[in-house]
Amino acid sequence: MQALAVERSSVDGIDFVAVEGEIDIATSPRLIPVLNQAVSDGTGPLIVDLSLVEFMDSTGLALLINAQRRVGRRGLGFAVVCPPGPLYRVFEVTDMVGILGVCPDRESAIAAVARARARFI
Repeated sequence: MQALAVERSSVDGIDFVAVEGEIDIATSPRLIPVLNQAVSDGTGPLIVDLSLVEFMDSTGLALLINAQRRVGRRGLGFAVVCPPGPLYRVFEVTDMVGILGVCPDRESAIAAVARARARFI
């Protein structure tokens, strides 16, 4: 099992949570407080960057769905960065690509949350 690293930052009014490692039942306690803080404190869109995540089980998927719902209720944009590959396949088979706003890179995620925000206003 690989340790989980989580880093939160903000750029131009967008909150980013960058995750590296494996997201599962054992490592999720490192991600939960950072996601919760980003959701509760955020005044702008939230993008969760999984570019450096090698594995994610249903625990990670549930955390993302919960964060997306909470951010969505506030009318803020939400997206997940996940390049094509095995992890992206998790989002495909669970039919979550559109719901979670899964994008291949940060640039497209930033564009997606901007479009979502514009629709809400």
